[in-house]
Amino acid sequence: MGKVLTVSCRHCGYPTKVYSSGEQTGCVWCSKPCDTKCRIVKESSRCEKCNATTGDDLCKKCTTAVVHDGNIKRVANTKEGVDFVKKASLIGPYITWGEFNQDILDFADNLKGKGYDAIIGVPRSGLVVASQMSIRMGVPLYAIGEYGPMCLGGGFRVRERNQSKEPKKALLVEDSTASGRSMREAVEWMEESMVQWNVKKAAVYATPSQLSNLDEYHRELDLPHLFEWNLIWNKVLMDGRKVAVDFDGILCPDFTPDQDDDGYKYIAAMEKAKCLVPSDTHLYAIVTARLSKYRPWTEDWLRRHGITCKHLIMGKWETKEDREKDCIATYKADACKKLKAEMYIESCPIQADVIKNKSNIVVLCPALGGSIAK
Repeated sequence: MGKVLTVSCRHCGYPTKVYSSGEQTGCVWCSKPCDTKCRIVKESSRCEKCNATTGDDLCKKCTTAVVHDGNIKRVANTKEGVDFVKKASLIGPYITWGEFNQDILDFADNLKGKGYDAIIGVPRSGLVVASQMSIRMGVPLYAIGEYGPMCLGGGFRVRERNQSKEPKKALLVEDSTASGRSMREAVEWMEESMVQWNVKKAAVYATPSQLSNLDEYHRELDLPHLFEWNLIWNKVLMDGRKVAVDFDGILCPDFTPDQDDDGYKYIAAMEKAKCLVPSDTHLYAIVTARLSKYRPWTEDWLRRHGITCKHLIMGKWETKEDREKDCIATYKADACKKLKAEMYIESCPIQADVIKNKSNIVVLCPALGGSIAK
């Protein structure tokens, strides 16, 4: 029948198995046929869907144990497997902070023994990668400054820093590379150090088109993909797509039951609420269940924190009691359909599922650590 290969299903994007003979087999996640023309991915000891470390092809989290011919086998949860099916351009893998941190540590472990004696971070997100990798690998940490790489320390005492040796083999790291522009700019800033330090280029996540431009990478991610640390402040996404967002729980923390009195406490809490996104953030739409009578305070908070939006849709109810008698998720779903939104970012997992079912658009809920496909 031929050698078994690990490939990436062209339909849903998940790694699955096919035979090298070219025989078409059903993807274990979406059941659609795959053959050797699908993109081959690396063999690994991780679950084919959730990337959790496991010795099995399919882990217990993503499969169900069934009895077949007297033997117990694990069958893929295909209903769950459509979470990231690429039915629309905005649906793709959603990498959380937790997964990002684990991938950084795994990447560092894979590079041990390759002779790297310094890690250089590409600002901004690349410094997150470089800092953790330098600690994990026990080598000095550098950042790119105005005049090339600057040493930020390597675990040695301050008085010994001037005695540190120049690297013989350094690693220039970025969190991800899609177009390769930031890496090219970093190489220009490095100048002669690229040759003197034998610098190699690396990224935790890389698109297929950039693999040939890197010396090291951890995971191949096709476009589109979404990162928790670069989502709402991703100008390419927010300026180019009709993305609507929830307010409380996304732009600012949710209110406590004591604060939500539909009165003076609520107004005070609105005014003092801290902002969870960077200033100068522009959004296509904000769809919130906040009552319309609180629009002046809401708009003032947005102005003070430098957040702009094309549409600010607020609750149709007169009082909190009226709102509680209605289905908030249905109201949000209807608003998203009228706005022709391509994605909605919701803070509540329960509401996220209802909005997805009623609006038939992509709904992302950071609390769930993933997106819900339409």
